[in-house]
Amino acid sequence: MTRRARHRVCALIALLVFSAAACGQEFPEPRVVRISDRVHVLLGPVQHANRVNQGYMINSTVIVGDHGVILVDSGGSAEVGRHIAGAVRRITDKPVTHVVNTHHHGDHHLGNVAFEGATFISSELCRQRVLETGDEWLRLMERDVGRPLPGTKPLAAKVTYSEGTRTEAVVHGVRLVFWVPRGSHTIGDLLVHLPDDKVLIAGDVLVNRIVPTLQDGFLKNWIRTLEEIPALGAVHFVPGHGDLMALDDVAALRNAMVRFHAGVRQGFRSGQSEEKIRHSLDLSMWEKLERSYVIGRNVNRAYLEVEVDSFDE
Repeated sequence: MTRRARHRVCALIALLVFSAAACGQEFPEPRVVRISDRVHVLLGPVQHANRVNQGYMINSTVIVGDHGVILVDSGGSAEVGRHIAGAVRRITDKPVTHVVNTHHHGDHHLGNVAFEGATFISSELCRQRVLETGDEWLRLMERDVGRPLPGTKPLAAKVTYSEGTRTEAVVHGVRLVFWVPRGSHTIGDLLVHLPDDKVLIAGDVLVNRIVPTLQDGFLKNWIRTLEEIPALGAVHFVPGHGDLMALDDVAALRNAMVRFHAGVRQGFRSGQSEEKIRHSLDLSMWEKLERSYVIGRNVNRAYLEVEVDSFDE
């Protein structure tokens, strides 16, 4: 056997081993919260992708309509998507006909391939980012999980909504409002409002007991988006990660981000370095939360945003 042939055989064996491991992988079960007869939330793990959760790390929302299911956020791989599909089947025997992606981060859209044939919905900018960065997100997910993710590929939405719009639609008898604010957690966020159910599904624009991640965010826009939420009249708020939230929780998140922005801006205006600002801010509340390791990059992103804003002052 030639050396090249041996390499091919070894690669094939490795792939089979990984595939066997994947087939035997037991994913964490979601905690199912029933908001109403037709709205059910699958609360997933809150840690970033790792070998334990195997890339299952988000909340998904199951909206049961007259003739099918609208699923909001599909997970971080084909396997996770199938795991979520199994949870949906335990709620209803109606098929998933529509999948909404709240933004382009891989943990929220790489599970789309488990629902091929469905109508995929996102913001226009989210679609662009999935097409541009989807393969990169897949590589990141595989790195964090520690193995290949067979069958997983980026699958971008075909139905999209542009930034700054709120579009009402009726799907399977369910009234939905697709709200695309100016980029907040990411450049292409989409929130789903169910006015008749008083539910807002917010993706990572809302997180609960987790440090909000600013790596692709726009802090001032994010604060404005949070300020607009109370006017919707919603009672139940579904974050991208963490337990369901009430309006007081939304207000607390907004206030924390306002204080954070004000502290970074004040430090910048007084000539402090980014490092000094990081040590001068009171971040004790965030430091107690899950994913506190993102605080440093949050300071960096906020510092850069304040610096850009200073050019216009």
